[in-house]
Amino acid sequence: MKFDMGRAWSDTIEILTKNFGLIATVLGLFYFLPSFAISILFPEIVNAQPPEAPPGTDPAIVFENLREFVIDSWAQSWPLFVVTTLLQYVGAIAVLALFRPDGQPTVGEALKIGAIGTPTYFATGIITAIAAGIVIGAPLGIGFAITPIVGVLLIIPAIIAIVYITVKLILIPAVIGMEGTLNPIQVMLRSWRLTKGNSVRIFLFLLTLTIVAGLIYVLIIGVLTTVLAVMGDTVATIGGGFVTSLAGAIFGGLFLVVIGAIYLQLTAEPAAQEVETFE
Repeated sequence: MKFDMGRAWSDTIEILTKNFGLIATVLGLFYFLPSFAISILFPEIVNAQPPEAPPGTDPAIVFENLREFVIDSWAQSWPLFVVTTLLQYVGAIAVLALFRPDGQPTVGEALKIGAIGTPTYFATGIITAIAAGIVIGAPLGIGFAITPIVGVLLIIPAIIAIVYITVKLILIPAVIGMEGTLNPIQVMLRSWRLTKGNSVRIFLFLLTLTIVAGLIYVLIIGVLTTVLAVMGDTVATIGGGFVTSLAGAIFGGLFLVVIGAIYLQLTAEPAAQEVETFE
């Protein structure tokens, strides 16, 4: 079937309207709280800034300093990144599991589905990264090794390939949460098949949503962090972490519900009804 952007958005609003409290509960536990806790406990990592080079500094030195900053930042933050990513995986699958077309689980059951499905979700990410490295990264590396010009010319096709793969695999968490499939290869193939013939429409829909949501996000964060900054360092750190974490949970949740709406439409299922509360 052809993907209908208008229907996807209306289904998204319907799902959010009927199940806002339950979605907010899961997102609060697995998106907002971990992010906010890290912003409070590890502000030096969250707020780390790359070194500023004096005007006229050799670009090679600037690049090397930036490279060292990225490596050092990753060395300090990777355990936190892994923990928050895994928690968000649990939350993402749990949210989508709430709208399973074959029988809607309680929130407790959805959380169990999220925990069980997280290793699969993580595995699909590893497989995708390895495949992208071979199919996209290797040609780029060879191109730059031949000559920088060839490498630069290959960047645009590489970006197109990355976007295409991302769109084709966008339904991975929905397949795990709403179908219960746990084989990572089968999950990836299922998402690839469901999006067949609709990749461009889905891309345009997500692109439009990303631009609008991104502008709203930047505006809200910019205004609130500016206001908080004049209230002192402590208030700015705590308030900034709270606002950023809350906004991240809200927009992350929106995109999750959108993914669920896309899945339901492409599987010809009606929009999800209200789900049960905790057991």
